[in-house]
Amino acid sequence: MFFPAVVLAGLVMTGWLYFEGNAYAQGQPSTSQPDTEAPQLSTNAPPPPGFATRADLLNSLTTEMEILNAYHAGLITKDEAAQALVNLGDKESMDTYGKVVDQDGQPVGGVKIRAALESRFGDDKEYDATTDAQGLFHFLRLHGTGLDIIPEKEGYDFDPKLPCGLRPELYVPDPNNPLIITMWKRHGGEPMEHIQIDSDVPCDGGVKKFDLLSNTQNGTGDLIVKLTRNPLNVVRRKPFNWSVTLEVTNGGIQDVTDLYPNEAPENGYQPAITLNFPTNMAGWKSEFQRAYYFKSKGGQVYGRMAIHVRADRPQPPTYFDAEIYANPTGSRNLEFDSSKQIMR
Repeated sequence: MFFPAVVLAGLVMTGWLYFEGNAYAQGQPSTSQPDTEAPQLSTNAPPPPGFATRADLLNSLTTEMEILNAYHAGLITKDEAAQALVNLGDKESMDTYGKVVDQDGQPVGGVKIRAALESRFGDDKEYDATTDAQGLFHFLRLHGTGLDIIPEKEGYDFDPKLPCGLRPELYVPDPNNPLIITMWKRHGGEPMEHIQIDSDVPCDGGVKKFDLLSNTQNGTGDLIVKLTRNPLNVVRRKPFNWSVTLEVTNGGIQDVTDLYPNEAPENGYQPAITLNFPTNMAGWKSEFQRAYYFKSKGGQVYGRMAIHVRADRPQPPTYFDAEIYANPTGSRNLEFDSSKQIMR
C-alpha cells in the first residue's frame, strides 16, 4: 500500500500511545512493569463526536487504510497518523503453538515456559505455561511486537540463539504445526580437560604444535597449526593473502554444526582443514573464529575446541588462541562439569 510522503515522513517522529493487552495462556501474567512514558499526542484539538479522547480515536484505527482515510478526512494530523501507523505493531497477534523436544526429537513434558511479551508503547508482560506429556504448549490472545520464549527444566539446557528464543517474524500459528524448541537432555559430565591456549604462530608456513591434553607447546603435540601470509610483514586494515591449516594427528577434525556440542560425532573427521583468505575474497577478514570437534590418539580422546586466529600482527609471529575441552576416557560425551575437571 502506498502512503503519501507526508505520512511516511511522520513515521520517523516519536509518539506514545497507550496499549491495553488481552491474553489467554496456560498461565497468568507473572510480572508487569509499567510504561515509564505517558502517551504524548501531537494536538490539543478536541476529539470528534463519539470519542472521549484523541487517544481513543487513534486506538480505534486498526488498519493502515483506516488511518489513511482518517488523515485525508482531516480527523487526525500528520503526526497522529504516524503515531497510529507505528502503534499498529502493538496490535499484532502473538498467538503461538509450540513443542519442546530433546536432542533426539523426543517430546519433553513438564517444561516451564516463560514468554515475555514485547510492545512498543505499552507494558511489557510475562506469561507462564507448562508443556504437557507431548511437549506441547500454547499462548493465545496475546498482542504486541514480539514474544521471547524461554523454556526451563532441571536436567536440560537451552540455547536461546539457535533456534532463537524469539518467536519467528513469519511464524503462522497452527496447532498442527507447532514451533519446535530443542533442549539438550544432560547425561552427566565426565572427567575432562579444560585448556586455554594463548600463543602465537609463525607466518611463513612453519608449524606450531600444541598438546590437546595440556597447554604445552612441543614437537610431539597432536594439534598442528600452520599459517602462511603474503607479504610476510603486513599493514593492519590493509588486505593481504593468508591461509591457515589446522591438523590433528592420529585422529581428525570437523566443524561443529550442532546446536549443542555436547557429544562428539563418531565419524566424519578429516586429518586437516585449510582455510584460505585471498584479498579478492568477498567479506575478507584478517581473523577468524570457529568451533571444531576433534578426536586424537587413535580415538582415545574426543573433544571440541574454539579456535581464534588473528593474522594481522604487522611483524611475525601472529596471534593464535584456543579453548579446548577434551575427554581422555575414549567417551564421546563432552558435557563439561567443572567439579570433575582434571587438574594437572
